[in-house]
Amino acid sequence: MSSPSSTRPLKRYSVPLAVFAMVAVAALLVPPIVMAEATSRTYALTAAILILAVGSAFPYAVVVALGTLPLCYAGVASFAAPRPAADEPHPFSAVAALRHAVAGFAYVSGSAAVGAIGIGTQIGLTSDLSAIPAAFRPSFLHLGGVLVAAVFVSLQLWRYEAPVGELPARTVVGTVALGASVALSPAVAFWVFNGGF
Repeated sequence: MSSPSSTRPLKRYSVPLAVFAMVAVAALLVPPIVMAEATSRTYALTAAILILAVGSAFPYAVVVALGTLPLCYAGVASFAAPRPAADEPHPFSAVAALRHAVAGFAYVSGSAAVGAIGIGTQIGLTSDLSAIPAAFRPSFLHLGGVLVAAVFVSLQLWRYEAPVGELPARTVVGTVALGASVALSPAVAFWVFNGGF
């Protein structure tokens, strides 16, 4: 069994590594499977989709990154890793605010990217899904956001030094609220892309 000191670096970087891995797997492995070819054209289309997704999600990512700073200021929850030596889960400082905003922006953008790959997959699989009644067809756009949010919430709560049952309820609820903002990112990006603004 690993000691707490040996798992601390893994805990600290678990969320950014997991979100990066999800984006990388979605971008590198899913398009060739859906399009049945791993060509430069496939990856050029994927890159274009990712650029559109991140560009469309940019305003929302900024709003989430900055708009959730009160949670960080109040010591409730943060997108950034908690400081293990601190008396409170998230002591507020200029550095803590910057870490929170950068991490929040990155997770929202990553969620939008995974959701965009998901909707591309859904378009590519439309003929395969036609046998399923429309009401029961999965929305890969929303599924991408929910998957990234679930990874964020579960790993973010794991990053604390205490078991989830011993964490303050406000920290758990605040972390889930941050996860909800990540989950909404693909839908908001799609809405912006379709002329929502």
